[in-house]
Amino acid sequence: MKSTDAIIIGAGVGGLSAAAYLAQAGRGVIVLEQDRHIGGTAHVFRRSGFIFPTGPQSVTMPGYISDSLCELGVGPPCFIRDCFQVRRGSMDVMISVPLREISEQLSKIFPEEQKGIMAVINVLEEVMTALDVLKPEDLIEQAGTTNSAARVILHWGSIPARELVNSHLHDERLKDLLGSQGTDETEMSVVLLAQMWRFMSKEGIWYTRGGICEVPELLAMRVRAFGGEIRLGERVERILIHAGTAVGVELSGGARIRSHLVISDADYKETILGLLPHDVITADKHEEITRMPLTSSAYTIFLGVKRELVDICAFRGHHLLVKLKEGKPIPWELKRPIPEDFLQDEIWLSWWSRHDHKLAPPGCEALIIKVTAPFDHFAPFSGGGNGQHCEYYYSMKEEMAGALVSAASGLVPGLPDAVVVREVATPLTYKERGHRSAGSVAGWSWRFDDFPGQTHSLTFTPVPGLLMVGLQSFTRLFYGGMGTSLYSGRYAADIVLSGTE
Repeated sequence: MKSTDAIIIGAGVGGLSAAAYLAQAGRGVIVLEQDRHIGGTAHVFRRSGFIFPTGPQSVTMPGYISDSLCELGVGPPCFIRDCFQVRRGSMDVMISVPLREISEQLSKIFPEEQKGIMAVINVLEEVMTALDVLKPEDLIEQAGTTNSAARVILHWGSIPARELVNSHLHDERLKDLLGSQGTDETEMSVVLLAQMWRFMSKEGIWYTRGGICEVPELLAMRVRAFGGEIRLGERVERILIHAGTAVGVELSGGARIRSHLVISDADYKETILGLLPHDVITADKHEEITRMPLTSSAYTIFLGVKRELVDICAFRGHHLLVKLKEGKPIPWELKRPIPEDFLQDEIWLSWWSRHDHKLAPPGCEALIIKVTAPFDHFAPFSGGGNGQHCEYYYSMKEEMAGALVSAASGLVPGLPDAVVVREVATPLTYKERGHRSAGSVAGWSWRFDDFPGQTHSLTFTPVPGLLMVGLQSFTRLFYGGMGTSLYSGRYAADIVLSGTE
């Protein structure tokens, strides 16, 4: 039976980061990844010459990512800034610019709201300034921080953003844009909203040249260079427990690997509720974890189109968030496969190949269309998982894709007839291919009522010897998705190397 100092479950960015830091410190590390690729959802797939992202399209905090990679002895990838645009009726605003420029754009569209616009932006800037001086460890449960910046975060972290926008603004379009960076109603705290605007308007949101998979590939290179082992296609069936402590793992083929430390980069609920023996945690803890709310899932269409047949002049940047008709979105259980039923959704259109012509064959462009979708609506169509769904699921998802593409053609004329490649991902896809509970695409819920106040670390689990890393190891993404995952690996490695695990 093989043994090692540390077993990492999952070769996502968090797991690879932890493995790299531990291996750099001379610890024996084995990374076990059930897929045949590294990076988790930070990966790409190819169809007929087109290259699409399987998960995130962009990263935030490239400076932190670059510094971390340099610390591990590898030069960082090239980052190119993404430009975001919001369009709703006569409102057409670029939001990936400084907040003061956004206020100027909005004041011209809503002159009677100028005072309220400035009031909201002043608060956002106050919180952003505080976030600039605080480190992630200062934000995690506000431990030991009593300076003025920490007090700002503590105050505004306890206030829902909807109170801020409702107290100063009147037009719903304006409330939604400043409160969600799009066309949806705000649901987060003021601090999380300010963090999002800090990314969007100040630090930037960035495309990784070479694809989102570039970062995990660089991390994997360092893991191997430091003597760590990465095994692909190795599914962990369960975590081994002795005297209440994690002592290794058992693989799907029955082989066992012993270790005094297990670090999971798998889904949090799957790790605690699925990989551990049922009697390891209490019934109350089981219920608590079961009820922990996640962000919603998505319905995504990846399109390869003939450039000469489609008009994409509506794009002033790389990403366009649009609401084509006023009103509440039609719930998915009531949606029909007709364009009209998507007009009130927030549709996220991405001109994916605008950054890099290599993402599409000559004469073509790669586009992505995405809308929010609830997992519960799609779950009954699963015929047991692993792609073996009931027949209706396949026809339904393609019919809905046709309707959504037709709806988007109101902004991108010629789109339906220009399509040469079309792939569709539903919440079931994100659950089964992305290994995410309920197909969640962005970790724990962003709603203020779900995780009010402070940022909490979930790195320590109820089981000694088992740590969590990755997107779900903190209740807030203070560095964005990839940055927080990268930080989580260093955070867990520091715990291990300090002997406090």
